[in-house]
Amino acid sequence: MKPRNNTQLQSSETPGHELRKIPNVGESTERMLLAMGYDSIESLKGKPAAELYREECALRRTAVDRCQLYLYRAVEYFVNTENPDPAKCKWWYWKDEYVEVAPCGAVCVECARFPRECRGCRTIRGKVFWLEYPQEVCCPVYDCCVNRKRKKHCAGCEQLPCSRYKKDPTISDEQNARNLRKMLDRLEKANRK
Repeated sequence: MKPRNNTQLQSSETPGHELRKIPNVGESTERMLLAMGYDSIESLKGKPAAELYREECALRRTAVDRCQLYLYRAVEYFVNTENPDPAKCKWWYWKDEYVEVAPCGAVCVECARFPRECRGCRTIRGKVFWLEYPQEVCCPVYDCCVNRKRKKHCAGCEQLPCSRYKKDPTISDEQNARNLRKMLDRLEKANRK
């Protein structure tokens, strides 16, 4: 988007603009979005957070604090989700540790249990909610990958998928198979990086 003139960069033309309805968007972020040419929630739909972050860095002609990227990820979630979960709209839940591939290939922010019932396996160190079913102390995938092998995730492991991957007893076998396929695809993609 084309930047507006500098006077518009200094202050918003309309106090309480529609953009302020987006969680985490305060006066400063609102000014930047307007300066970048985004004047409505609709104008932000489909816009990747990383692109918004790059646009702001270019407009400011400097690297902006990475927290602004996290904020834009929360904005992206909010504007592109039909019924966004208010708990997931907090910018700090969009840090890299929650959007990048977890040791098993899951992505925390995509989980229905995040952040209310689970704060993400890196934060809780593998002590996931479902451990009550197999009566284990730590997720076996997390334990092997992070605690024993000191890796970020299982990408590149020759044993993948191994017996450490457990079925979620709260969902169907078909859903378990789909979830496992998604996790393995993410790990394969992470391995190519």
